Amino acid sequence: MNKIIILDSTLREGEQSRGVCFSIAEKILLAQKLRDFGVGIIEIGQPGISEIEKQACIKITHEVKNVDILVHSRANTADVLAARDTSAQWIGIWASYNDISLATKFNNKSRAWIKNEVIQSVSLAKKLGFKVRFSLEDASRTSFQHIYELGISAVNAGADRISLADTVGIWHPSKCFEAVKFAKEKFACQIEVHLHNDLGLAHANAVAAIDAGATVIDASILGMGERAGLCDLIPLALSLDRFYGVKNFNFRLSQELANAVARIGGFNIEPHHPLVGRNVFTHVSKYHAKAAKNNPHAYETINPADFAKSRNIVVNHLDRPTIQRINSNLEVKTPFIKGAAELLHHRDGVGTRWVFMDNRIDDRSHVYIIERIFDVDYSNSYQAHVDSHAHNCDSTFVFMGNNNDGTGLQVSVTFGVGDEQISKIVDSPASVYIPANIYHSYSYISGTGRFLNFVLSPNYNASIINQ
Repeated sequence: MNKIIILDSTLREGEQSRGVCFSIAEKILLAQKLRDFGVGIIEIGQPGISEIEKQACIKITHEVKNVDILVHSRANTADVLAARDTSAQWIGIWASYNDISLATKFNNKSRAWIKNEVIQSVSLAKKLGFKVRFSLEDASRTSFQHIYELGISAVNAGADRISLADTVGIWHPSKCFEAVKFAKEKFACQIEVHLHNDLGLAHANAVAAIDAGATVIDASILGMGERAGLCDLIPLALSLDRFYGVKNFNFRLSQELANAVARIGGFNIEPHHPLVGRNVFTHVSKYHAKAAKNNPHAYETINPADFAKSRNIVVNHLDRPTIQRINSNLEVKTPFIKGAAELLHHRDGVGTRWVFMDNRIDDRSHVYIIERIFDVDYSNSYQAHVDSHAHNCDSTFVFMGNNNDGTGLQVSVTFGVGDEQISKIVDSPASVYIPANIYHSYSYISGTGRFLNFVLSPNYNASIINQ
C-alpha cells in the first residue's frame, strides 16, 4: 500500500466553524503544532478571497517550514495568480459539476464553461510551479460519468492529485468505497478525499476510502468545519497508526493541539471527545474500576501515557436525586461559609469565603460560584490567595470594591506558567475571563470589596487539572 498522509484543513475549513476566525499568529502557531504532530500537508487559506487573506497566506508560508503547505483556489485564473506570491508547494483548485451546482453556484453556466475554467486554472498553476490538487466539490452527488469528465480534464491539464469531496456528508461507506475505487481506476494520479460529518460517518468513510485506494485524507483538529465538520484529525491519525502502519504521529502532542484550537476558537472540548476529552481515560463503574486496578488492559486498549495523559479511577456512587432535575421547579437554596482547606490550590488567608452554588447546594447545578469578602483593608497582609492552577472548563473572576461605583479593591492576576507567565495589577470593578486549561492565580493587594469566582463545573475540585 502507498504511503497514507493526512492533509489538515483546520486553518481553512476550521474557519468555517461558527464564530471562528484565526489571527495570522494563531494560524502560524497551529501550523507549527500540526507539523510537529506529523500531518503531511497543511491547508492554510485562500489567497484569492481578499488582499488581507493573501497577505496572511504569504506570511504563514514564509514562517512555517519543513512541511508541505497548500493554498486553496477557485477554478479561475485570478485566484491562481493571487496564490503565486506565496511559497506554498501545493495549490488546491476546486469546482463542482452537478446539476444543483450549475443552477445555484454558476448562474446556469454550461459544463463546457466549467471544464474550460478548470483546464485554464490547472494549466496556469502548473506553469507557476505549483503541485496541483483538483477537487470535485459535491462529488457524492455527482454521477461517475461527470466525475470522470471533469477529473480527466484536470489530470490532462497537469493535476497531480484528484480529490473527491463529500461536501454535504451523505456518503455511506460502501458508496465512498465505490467512488474512490472508480477514481483510482480512471485517474493515473493520487486520490484524496474530503469528508464531511453530517451523518457522523466521516471517519468510517475515511477508512473505506483508504481501503479503496485513497492515500490522502483531509481532516481537522477536533473535526472543526462547516456544519458538523470534517473527519477528526487525532482519532484518524490513531486509526492510521493502528490499522495501516503509519507511524509518524507524535500522539503526546494531541492534548496540546486540541487545547490550543479550543482556546483560540473559544469553545470547550466535550468530556467524551475521543482521545482528548477529559473523561476518555477515566473508569467509573465499580466493576470496571476493580478490573482496571488489577490490570488496565481489562478495559483499555490505548495507553494514556502515549497521549501524555494519566489514568483516572473515579467510582460513581449512584445516590438517586430526590427531585427531577430536568424541570423548572423554583428551588431556593442557602449558601454557606467555608474555609479554603477543602479547595485545591486555595489558601486560608484573609477574608471570608461563601459558597453560593455547587452540586451540594443544588444537585441540578452545573456551575460553582464562590465569593470572598475583604471587609477591612488587609494591605499589610499582602499574599497570594490561590496557587497557580487550571480548570478543565471556563471560569471567570469578578472584582468589586465597596465604593458605590465599584472601585476600592486592588488585586494582582496572573496567567500562565514559567516564561509565558503574565501578571497584571487589577483595580475594581473588573472581570477576567479564564479559558479552560489556562493556569492562573490571583493575590489581594489592598482595599475592601468582594471577589467572585464562577466555574463552569458543579464541583470545584473535580474541575482542577492534574489533581
